[in-house]
Amino acid sequence: MSHVYGPGLVLHMYPEELLRFGASHTVEPDDAVAAQHYFVCLSADAKGGLWTPLYLTRGQDRLAIPEAAKSGHARWTRGVSYYSPDELWHIPHKATQRGAAAAQDQSQPKTPNRIALSSLPGRAQFPSDTALRPHPPN
Repeated sequence: MSHVYGPGLVLHMYPEELLRFGASHTVEPDDAVAAQHYFVCLSADAKGGLWTPLYLTRGQDRLAIPEAAKSGHARWTRGVSYYSPDELWHIPHKATQRGAAAAQDQSQPKTPNRIALSSLPGRAQFPSDTALRPHPPN
């Protein structure tokens, strides 16, 4: 059984696998996350979703998501998470499945990792879809 993709879902994913299966993002390739990260879904349709990576540390432009807004696996729910309004990813659902499997995501469809909708970053904070940069094939 797979997850239902929609706003607030959080998955631990491997960016290289996401890119291999058609993901694109709004930052320069050298600035995009490369190691395993949690990503939160901002919106989804039948084919894919818009996601942003989440960080453990506060950066220059990063905004906080409080620990109280997080639910799911204990590894995910501990501590504050941060996101950058500059980094938006379009990820096809197939890539999401592959990226989560490669990163050994520990959330379960019946008890998914989530961010409460009241604390979910607003889509308007991020660049438009036209800023998405396809990743060159390997």
